[in-house]
Amino acid sequence: MRFSNPILIKEMRSRMRGMRAFLVLTGYVTLLSIIVGLIYLVLSKNAPATLVNQAGIVLTPVLIYVQMGLICLIAPTFSASAVSFEREQQTFDLLIVSLAKPTTILFGKVGAALSYLLLTLFGSVPLISLTYSMGGVSMGDIAIAYLIMIVQGVTYCSFSFLWSTLIKRSVVSQLVSILTVIVLVAAMPALALFFTALSASFTGGPSSTFINVTFLLLRTNPFAAVASLIPGFPMPNNVWLRSVPIWLSQVVFYLLLMISSLYLSLRRLRNARNWV
Repeated sequence: MRFSNPILIKEMRSRMRGMRAFLVLTGYVTLLSIIVGLIYLVLSKNAPATLVNQAGIVLTPVLIYVQMGLICLIAPTFSASAVSFEREQQTFDLLIVSLAKPTTILFGKVGAALSYLLLTLFGSVPLISLTYSMGGVSMGDIAIAYLIMIVQGVTYCSFSFLWSTLIKRSVVSQLVSILTVIVLVAAMPALALFFTALSASFTGGPSSTFINVTFLLLRTNPFAAVASLIPGFPMPNNVWLRSVPIWLSQVVFYLLLMISSLYLSLRRLRNARNWV
């Protein structure tokens, strides 16, 4: 049986229609190229020859971190208005009572946002190939970094869609989605480090419990997951789950968050159909 999702086809056509999609992709790749070029120019002029010969060990993490930062900003906006915009246009009732099942609407809307995000993400593959050829990084680490970014993007699109089903205004749902990303990426690790420093100021040193909690929260951070792939990443000996790679626990945490968001979104759509 041929797979067909009319919502996905319609959303992808509307997103790719016109020059906007290609201009965004071109601007994305151009920005990454400029950043990589400037950093390599600085390295070639100021760094030792041994570091220049392995410039990939500097350029590749920077390129990945820039992409992850852009994903934090771009992914929520792709799906945060998927349902709320339909409500604003007064077309949501027509959509929910159509022959399309709630699962079709869910995977169509989220899939369209994700496909465009993956298009921009894989647009950087030529640049990653260039930095890989400069040495200092392994293909396995690059593959893990892309896995982290893909899971990161899917998760952000998923809970942004959930906010879109809960909030009627598109602007508000986008704002709440971005704030949720900030809490996940910055607020939780910052809070853990703050309480660790506070504990150290009273006891003369951070307690083992605070250190363990701090590293558990860092395991939920995609930036820390990528940093753990760099040789020399500090890891205390007695920390919890020390034998489990940080990137693996981060991916599992985000997958659970993604599944929960999609499940709750599906329930919202089914409840909306029952009330129409």
